[in-house]
Amino acid sequence: MQLELAVGSIPFDADATDTWHTIWGGDYTSKKFYTHAYQVIEADPIYKIIWKSSCTARIKFFIWLLLVDRLNTKTMLTRRHIHVHEDNLCVLCDSDEEETIDHLFFTCPFATQCWNRLGFTWDNTLNLGDRIVQARNTHNMQFFMEASMIAAWELWKMRNDKIFDRREPRQERWFQNFLSQCHLQSVRFKADLRSAFCFWLDAFS
Repeated sequence: MQLELAVGSIPFDADATDTWHTIWGGDYTSKKFYTHAYQVIEADPIYKIIWKSSCTARIKFFIWLLLVDRLNTKTMLTRRHIHVHEDNLCVLCDSDEEETIDHLFFTCPFATQCWNRLGFTWDNTLNLGDRIVQARNTHNMQFFMEASMIAAWELWKMRNDKIFDRREPRQERWFQNFLSQCHLQSVRFKADLRSAFCFWLDAFS
């Protein structure tokens, strides 16, 4: 009603040409619009940490899906009424636990052994975002985010190998894939970060 009255109060000139002006001044671009619209909204620190990491966009997007609970685990597919699997059970272990994000990446015995191999520990009593921030602060490694993101990515690939290729999960294969992926990703790192990261990787040799 208020909008109708406001529009009705504007003089109409059939010969006039409408002119649009942006609130922020200058030309309109989608980037400038989103900057203006969301400038007062503070993003959760964990997302800033992820997007500023040195990993490829594919791994960053994968971790984002994990954080917002949109990764296509069995339980997610069931919630979407996509029934392409016989059950919701984790394929990486024999615990008969449902394949949730928490189980698959943190409490699954296979995943736990993989994290232990790297010396990484998690406080599973925290929500996922706080859990990652807390672990990052506890381990005090400048490349912790990159290493943990790659490790989670390789866990997901190991899970997919089991489902789609019927390959049995093996911790040693996961570890070798992790090392290989780390060396590939490290090409993108800045020199000082790459040096520290490769030194850490060499300790596993």
